Amino acid sequence: MTPSAYECAVLLLDTVPGLMRAVASAMRQRYGYDADTPTMGQMRMLAKLAERPWSLSELAAAHQVTPSSMSRTVDVLVQRNWVERATAPDDRRKVVLRLTPAGYAAHAAIRDAAREAAARLIAQLDERQRAHLYEGLNALYALIDHSCPTPDETVSGETR
Repeated sequence: MTPSAYECAVLLLDTVPGLMRAVASAMRQRYGYDADTPTMGQMRMLAKLAERPWSLSELAAAHQVTPSSMSRTVDVLVQRNWVERATAPDDRRKVVLRLTPAGYAAHAAIRDAAREAAARLIAQLDERQRAHLYEGLNALYALIDHSCPTPDETVSGETR
């Protein structure tokens, strides 16, 4: 019997948090348990900023948090020298956030470690299971990729 869309949604939403905990655990093992260990939120932030510069309000909207909450996250990344605040090229009153060279390096290392952790988990599946997982994830990715537009390419920053 083919599972319903709702059953698939329940399974997906029940699975993703466990996967993220496994990745976070692998990250703590790799980077240690100190305050410098990147959080999952910081990892997502670095990934967003690797795409392009964003304003604080755009990042807050994309992550569905308040600007003040986003500002605290950004402050930590600035202190780590992974993110810098810069003046928007088209408007000196606007502030944009972008990765520093150290931020790009941290993003690449964190992304690779997270992918390796997920791959170790997925490697426990047999070939048929991996093929089904890959096919399903590709189909889901295509839906999300086309139905969830990102903010336009112009950065609408704010004075800070």
